[in-house]
Amino acid sequence: MILKSFEIENNIKKILQYNFILIYGENIGLKESLKKNIVKLNKKAEIINLYQEDLNKNKDILMNEIKNVSLFSEEKVIVLNQTNEKILTELDSILDTKEKIRIILIADLLDKKSKLRATFEKDNNLAIIPCYSDNDITLRKLIHNELKEFNNLNQDNVNMILNYSNLNRKTILNNLDKIKSFYDKKVLVEESLETLLNSDRNELFENIRDASLIGDKVKLNNLLSNFAFSNDDVFIYLNMINFRLIKLLEIHRVNDDYNDFNVSITKIRPPIFWKDKSMFLKLLQKWDKQRILEAITYLGQTEEKIKKNSYLNGLTIVKNSILNICTNSWAYF
Repeated sequence: MILKSFEIENNIKKILQYNFILIYGENIGLKESLKKNIVKLNKKAEIINLYQEDLNKNKDILMNEIKNVSLFSEEKVIVLNQTNEKILTELDSILDTKEKIRIILIADLLDKKSKLRATFEKDNNLAIIPCYSDNDITLRKLIHNELKEFNNLNQDNVNMILNYSNLNRKTILNNLDKIKSFYDKKVLVEESLETLLNSDRNELFENIRDASLIGDKVKLNNLLSNFAFSNDDVFIYLNMINFRLIKLLEIHRVNDDYNDFNVSITKIRPPIFWKDKSMFLKLLQKWDKQRILEAITYLGQTEEKIKKNSYLNGLTIVKNSILNICTNSWAYF
């Protein structure tokens, strides 16, 4: 049975008539929101989180969880994350279970030929919720619904929330949570709203910078998908990465005398903040002087290209540069 995501959002209790629910699609924020709200409905249930990878390693793990009686509650909810067509080998035994249990399957985009998708669409006793990409209209409606009890919610404030969230539902929901916590009297103030939404942007980009430099592709992709980039800050992003590389190069040069990065870091002026020391040590092991110089040259050419070609999308180039730094696959222009 195909259920519309907006209908479930408007009346989440409608899902309680189904014990087997497949939530799929490219809209990560919507999938997480639906999963969270469905779990909330089952307040008295024991919640078990599994991943398709867990099943791949141990085929019995899911059925064992289904059959195991909880000592703490009469009900159980199993969330199977990152599921895919491989679950089909277990599906018949799962659907035939007589245990008092609810199973939520979370999947990426499934095409029309997907047997998993077809199984849930054709059976009226099973629920399937497609989560398609948001558009401007759906996100504006989300903001209005979440902040409907707030005074001074106007078009400018909604636009501000959208702009600072990069039209990303997950980021919008995070920002809405911050707004609800900050404005406990439910009165929005435009000046402080902008400060609130902008408060952690630099820190978030620092995480993106370090994930790129350390080569953590999984973490980087997750951070990039949830960061609200600004066209006005294109060169700031490049400079933040460049400054980190220059600092690494400086430590390398000092280390020529000491041959101990722990000692060399203490000689740098201005001093490196203590909480950044462990990250610097990791980066120093990964980046030698030659590679640092090549990356600095690449970023300089990237900046020059953006400045000389106003018709180019600077943000797209910056994002590609961040990914290239991560994978060590840059090429000079």
